[in-house]
Amino acid sequence: MNESNPERQIYTPPMNPPGVIPGLGELCNEWGEEGIRDLVSRFYDRIPDSGIRNMFPKNLDLAKQKQADFIIQVTGGRPFYSQSYGPPRMRMRHFPFVIDEDARQEWIRCYTEALAESGFSENSKQIFQTFLESFSRWMVNSR
Repeated sequence: MNESNPERQIYTPPMNPPGVIPGLGELCNEWGEEGIRDLVSRFYDRIPDSGIRNMFPKNLDLAKQKQADFIIQVTGGRPFYSQSYGPPRMRMRHFPFVIDEDARQEWIRCYTEALAESGFSENSKQIFQTFLESFSRWMVNSR
């Protein structure tokens, strides 16, 4: 949810930011930009009925595009996100939202279901799932 309390303490997980994930940088080549955009679209299809709906704008089109651009970039594709919005700095960009473990798990669930519907190889899905787990742990900013 949007946090309106400017005095809120931001929690930092007891870990380092996500590191290199073997194979992640080759996924865009395997899945293609359209495959990634389809995956992100399937993820967003779940958001309106999810427990994290309040973290997203009413119209999901721009959020969908931004997230697809980010995923394309982190999976070895063109740097659409950085070219359009600057350095990702995703943790900082998400500080306005209270992201706790429940929200993280709901986000993971939506992506896991979207991945299950994809025709991607099991190995590549596992690589991406590893990224999702590491990335989402770092995004938690509230206990």
